[in-house]
Amino acid sequence: MKPLTIFGILVFAFCLSLNAQDIHYSQFYLSPINLNPALSGVFNGDMRFAANYRSQWSSVPVPYTTTSGSFDGKIAPRKLGDNILGASLLFNYDQAGDSRMGLLQLGGALAYTQRVTERNFISLGFQMGGAQRRFHTDKLTFDSQYNGDIFDPNLSSQEVFPQLSFYFLDFSVGANWHFQLDERTKFDAGVALHHLNEPQQSFFADESIRLAKKISFNWDASIRMGKQVDVLPAFIYQIQGTYQETVLGLSFKYYMPNQTGKEIGLLIGTWLRPTDAIIPSVGIQYNNLRVGLSYDVNTSPLKIASNRNGGPEIGLIYIISKVKSAKSYKSCPIF
Repeated sequence: MKPLTIFGILVFAFCLSLNAQDIHYSQFYLSPINLNPALSGVFNGDMRFAANYRSQWSSVPVPYTTTSGSFDGKIAPRKLGDNILGASLLFNYDQAGDSRMGLLQLGGALAYTQRVTERNFISLGFQMGGAQRRFHTDKLTFDSQYNGDIFDPNLSSQEVFPQLSFYFLDFSVGANWHFQLDERTKFDAGVALHHLNEPQQSFFADESIRLAKKISFNWDASIRMGKQVDVLPAFIYQIQGTYQETVLGLSFKYYMPNQTGKEIGLLIGTWLRPTDAIIPSVGIQYNNLRVGLSYDVNTSPLKIASNRNGGPEIGLIYIISKVKSAKSYKSCPIF
């Protein structure tokens, strides 16, 4: 099946919109399983760990933080030859505002990668998981607690909350096209469709309030420009109900002079979320560990309140590669 055919079937089969918005990272390329379940197992190595943390709007009254972690690896690689069966686990936690509105997500995914030509690989992935939304009322204030002169926290809020939390199931699918020219020149292009079942999102059991399906398109590349320099462009475009997000930019990676048993790369880049933020980033890669730091410089009208302060973010990826005998194991063709 051609890559464009797969992408077209997925997009047109599930392209619906409602009202909602998901968590997001500026360094989306350091959170691959959040990006697309089809990326499970698509890396050079046996096991991959990713972790992300983001804090935003701490200078305005509604700060929020987001934390993620994921693990993925290959299943029975000896039996699949040049193809890959990948599995992943994902954890997300998001908290915002005085109510400490929180989202806790746990999920797992399976992805199958088929080698279609010497340099082209197509992956299809499916993800399912459970989630909880919860909020707290102890720090909330209401008009009814104003006694005519001052605010009195001992007065009843006169608000009735049937429940402070609820649980729901969530499903996503994705497809990815991986092209590999050599160890340092490659790219991935993918599409993912999240929240296929449109889970209910009401604390009042209102069936009409649903989490919107989200469509995300991703592309990232590594292009060798010289003996010690690579260029890493990337972008993501997401649509969820009435919301849209675009992040694009590039990093330059400079390889330090080679030392025995060590590979050190320094990264510096700039990213853009049009009409919202400019995002400088720096990073380092030491053998199989990559760490990135970024900071959102707010450029939207909210800059009046935020004083251009957006959000610091840190992400890391660590890959474990087991040493195998060439006689007993065929190496994965994806670098």
